[in-house]
Amino acid sequence: MSVIRKLLIQGIRSFDPQNQDIIEFYTPLTIIVGQNGCGKTTIIECLKYITTGELPPNSKGGAFIHDPKLVGENEVKAQVKLRFYNISQRSMTCVRSMLLTQKKATVTQKTLEGALSFDGTATQDKVSISSRCADLDAMLPEQLGVSKAVLENVIFCHQEESNWPLSEPATLKKRFDEIFAATRYTKALDSIKTIRKNQAVEIRVSRGELKHLEEKKTKSERVRTEYEKSTVSIHKYRERIEDIQQQEALVASQIEALAGQLQEFMSLQTTLEGLQMNLDQKIASYQELEANTNVLDVSSEELERVRADITKQIESQESDIQNKRDERDSLQKKIEQLQSKTNETLSEIGRLRAAQDSLDTKIAGRAGTVSELCVTFSISVESGTDQEQQANECTRALESLLTTAQEERKSMRQQAEDKERTLQSDVDAKQAEIYSFNNAAEVSDKQTAANVQQIHNLKRKRESMQVDDAKRTLLEDELAKEIKQLELARKKDTGDVYQESAKKKRMELAGVIDEIEQLNAEIKHNNRQADTRAKLALKKNDLEDKNRQWDSLVSTAGLSDYSNNGAEFASERERTAAISDAIAKRKQAIHDNSSKAKGAHDVLANSKLRLKLAQQSFDEQAKDIAEKDERIRKVCDVAQFDATLADTQSEMHELMEEAGQWKSVSSMYTAYIKKIENDHACPVCQRGWSNKDDEGKIVNKLKIDYTSAPTELIKVEGEIRDCQRRLDTLTNLKSAVRDVNEWNKSGKTDLEAQVRELTSKEGQVSADADDVDCESVVLSTELEDMMEHLAKSKELMELEESRQELQRQVEGYERELQATGSTKTIDELQAQVANCQAQESTIRRELDQLSKDQILQQKEIGFRQDSIRKIQGQMDQFTRQANESEGILQRIAELELANTANETEAKEARVQAEKLGPQLMQAQKRLSETRSDARTNESRVDQHVRDLMQGRDRLQLMADEIEQTRARLRCEPGSEYVDRLEMATAERDKLHEQTSLSSQQLAAAVTVLQESDRIGAKLVAQQRETVDNIRLRANHTEQERIRGELKAAQESQARLESQLSQIYEDENDDGEVEEETDGNLIGVIPRKRRHGPGGSLAQGAAKRRGGGGARLQQRREILNAKLSELTGSRAGLQGEVKQLEDQARRLTHELATDYKDVDMLYVRQLVQCKTEELANTDLETYGRALDSAIMRYHSLKMQDINKIIRELWINTYQGNDIDTIEIRSEMDGARNIRSHNYRVVMVKGGHAIDMRGRCSAGQKVLACLVIRLALAETFSVNCGILALD
Repeated sequence: MSVIRKLLIQGIRSFDPQNQDIIEFYTPLTIIVGQNGCGKTTIIECLKYITTGELPPNSKGGAFIHDPKLVGENEVKAQVKLRFYNISQRSMTCVRSMLLTQKKATVTQKTLEGALSFDGTATQDKVSISSRCADLDAMLPEQLGVSKAVLENVIFCHQEESNWPLSEPATLKKRFDEIFAATRYTKALDSIKTIRKNQAVEIRVSRGELKHLEEKKTKSERVRTEYEKSTVSIHKYRERIEDIQQQEALVASQIEALAGQLQEFMSLQTTLEGLQMNLDQKIASYQELEANTNVLDVSSEELERVRADITKQIESQESDIQNKRDERDSLQKKIEQLQSKTNETLSEIGRLRAAQDSLDTKIAGRAGTVSELCVTFSISVESGTDQEQQANECTRALESLLTTAQEERKSMRQQAEDKERTLQSDVDAKQAEIYSFNNAAEVSDKQTAANVQQIHNLKRKRESMQVDDAKRTLLEDELAKEIKQLELARKKDTGDVYQESAKKKRMELAGVIDEIEQLNAEIKHNNRQADTRAKLALKKNDLEDKNRQWDSLVSTAGLSDYSNNGAEFASERERTAAISDAIAKRKQAIHDNSSKAKGAHDVLANSKLRLKLAQQSFDEQAKDIAEKDERIRKVCDVAQFDATLADTQSEMHELMEEAGQWKSVSSMYTAYIKKIENDHACPVCQRGWSNKDDEGKIVNKLKIDYTSAPTELIKVEGEIRDCQRRLDTLTNLKSAVRDVNEWNKSGKTDLEAQVRELTSKEGQVSADADDVDCESVVLSTELEDMMEHLAKSKELMELEESRQELQRQVEGYERELQATGSTKTIDELQAQVANCQAQESTIRRELDQLSKDQILQQKEIGFRQDSIRKIQGQMDQFTRQANESEGILQRIAELELANTANETEAKEARVQAEKLGPQLMQAQKRLSETRSDARTNESRVDQHVRDLMQGRDRLQLMADEIEQTRARLRCEPGSEYVDRLEMATAERDKLHEQTSLSSQQLAAAVTVLQESDRIGAKLVAQQRETVDNIRLRANHTEQERIRGELKAAQESQARLESQLSQIYEDENDDGEVEEETDGNLIGVIPRKRRHGPGGSLAQGAAKRRGGGGARLQQRREILNAKLSELTGSRAGLQGEVKQLEDQARRLTHELATDYKDVDMLYVRQLVQCKTEELANTDLETYGRALDSAIMRYHSLKMQDINKIIRELWINTYQGNDIDTIEIRSEMDGARNIRSHNYRVVMVKGGHAIDMRGRCSAGQKVLACLVIRLALAETFSVNCGILALD
């Protein structure tokens, strides 16, 4: 059993990083007590960290290590060292170290190298292992003899997680699964199931492959037969092809001789036709040209000279016209550029005038602001200086006042902070004294309450430990009863009887096995004919399969619709030929209907396109009108557009007049003020004032109005810009309003009518196309049915041949078996073997039952022995409880004395705290008054500073704006103009002059160009007339040449016809080709036929002279027809040969590839399939055994845990509301995906209720402690450690 001895802690939480604290653990119990925060829980956290490597909860970011700030260093090293005995009682030491580094804003935790060492003994040396080369987290639990899950959740469970047995179901299941280590076994079980599942798939695949190989084996035999038939047919067809080729050579030589004669004759005929056609075209062209031409009576040389002169004049005139056009284009481009520059200059003038007006307004506004700031802050400036100097003086005065106010605010803040700091230190001192007295009283009260609770618990524990004599007596009686039951169970142990019965069953089993061996020998003797019998059975099965296929195909609907002129077909080959003819007719009908459907769909596509275009046009126009209507409605209603436009134009006129009035106000008010100051009289009525104050008032009022005039002008100009934007918007919408009105009036109605008409027409055309498509679908369906019938007919033809062959093989095997007889069949012998095997299985089951009965008797004896040990343990517990009761009485007396002293200390501390209360209130009141006065004074000074800064910023902003405006109006240094406005005006006048001069030049150039165009048109007409005369004379010359060539070609044709007539007269016979058919051999045999008495040679010659070309052509067509007939016959035979050769190659390839070694592969696949089935059965047996073992282990462990929990609960819990508590494990899911769900229940009167959410806090803590104790006793047999915090 492993035991911990010493623990060293350095730099962990409150443990000093400079010193090493060592805790030594004693046997059997070590109790550690101390004040809050002294590090009791830290000890358990260190034990958990050193054994598992897991940090405590909520300790990420370096919270587990001593804070570097507390020791004033940047780094703190922490170390935990444990010395213990492992399960082999060998001394070991484990060290883990960490480093915590403090940075500017964050801390970094780093784990250093750890080590695990085996201390040296008398026979073994010391061995040390580093964490770099080994996993300490896995080695420590192995050395302690307990799993990591038990160390984390049971032995060294943290205080914050100690109540996990009553946590949420998911968390509870996770922890129990880790403790039971169920995952490792369930993974193995899942692995077995996965392998079985994969093997089941492989078995199905193997079976399918076996069946496939069996079919291939059958097909390979059929392929060999077909190959032999194809070889014989190829030889016959090749002999027939050689005969036909000889006949083709004879006909081809006759055609070649005739082709030369025909080519010469047709060449002359083509030449004649071409010359006649060319002559006709020339005559027609001449007549047409002569009718439209003024014929000149001059020579051809004179016409050529006139044409050359006119051509030169036209080229010269075109060059002159092009130059004048370039000059015109250049002047137009220059005028456009001048107009563009003029527009830009006018825009610049407008911008400069607006900038000048803005500058005057800003200067006036700055003067008003200076006057206002001087009055507000009592600043005096010289009245005789200009406005610029006054603004600068006012700015400097504001800067000086601002500096003074900021220094005053800084001094005031420093005084207030010093006074507040003094008063705050006084208040803190009073509060610290009161807190120390109250804290001392609370500590005493808490200690007293803890002692009272401890006294109560000790009393309850002592009451629960009262020894019940009646219960002791009951246990003694129960012990005697169990001893008696054990003796009875041992007497029932009938080992000799079991041996005798088992011996008899084994003898019976040996006899049955001998009989099975005899039957197997007889089967082996009869296996000499097994090959023949197996072949017969296979052939019969194949014949039955073929018969079933034949019956299924014959009953197919549609095959009976084909008949041989009302009678049944003699064979399936005739039926196949009839179906092929019907398919050819149906394909022709489909082709005709497809042409018809194409025409209908073309018409439909055209209709749809027209409808789509019309609908698209309607949608686009509707969308455009909707967008225009929406744009109009954003401004006004369509019906009120004209009225709104007129109102906006009127409003624009009024605003322009108002702007002009405000522009004149500045000059008028300036003149009024100057006249009043000089004449001291009213500028309107010319009367003076009796009181000088009245004069000052009217002057001030005029100045105020003068100052506000620029602001009002800016406001009116803004309204003008808004009104101008609205006016521009309305102007742009005029065309949109016109389009909307036209659309609503007639456009929409016309388009809708057109769409409706096209839609109706498209529906009619679509219906026609659908009718044609339906007819096509019907024909295609009928064709598909026919193709299916053809395929089935061919399959029936193959089946018919296979059935006949199988029937012959079956009859042969039956005759072979009739020659040799036997007394018993293989089936009868196998039936007897099966009966004997059944007897063998029954005897084996009886032997197994005897063995199970013997095992049950042994288990009953073991159960009685366990019950006796349990009762003896309870009696030992009664003895221990009596000894503990006396110690509890002594502890209660000590706690009562400590409570009396704690109550006296708490009373004295509260009296001292009450005396200091009034003094604290007075100090806090003085501090609050001081803070209020300081805030009031600071707020007043801050407001004054803000006002000064705002005034200074206003003046600075106005000065910057004035300077920027002046810079925009100022000319560049060295310019001859005063400002940019004067320069722009001069530029505008200069551009006007240049534009006027260029316009005059353009008008003159256009006039000259028009005159040149008129002269050029006249020269072109003269040139066309001359050219037409030249072409007319050339046409006449060409006609004469063609007539000469035509006459020569006619003479050549006459000579050739005379030669052909002579050739035909010399011929005494002509050849014919006659087809003779001898069986399946087609031959073309030429023979001579004499003219009869009525056939005159003179008449034949006359006919040939009348149409020599036609006779040549007719004779060539006859010979070509003969050659085509021979070629078609040869091609048909060659196609047959090619098909047979392809079939032979295909069959050879199939035998060499698809059916290669098919017999051997079939046997090998059969063996593999059987082997996989046996392996899958074994895996199923292993999986069931493992599943049963897992469930058994889990059930036994849960029984042990609940047994310990029941004992601990009965001995510790003194209430009557709960008899005991249990951990219930329930199955979830089907057998193949089993999972355990856990819950803690409390039992009362035989009823179990979930404890989570229904128990008190004390019951919850007690239940969790009891469960952890039970788990430790169950799973920590080799580890005698348990930490309770």
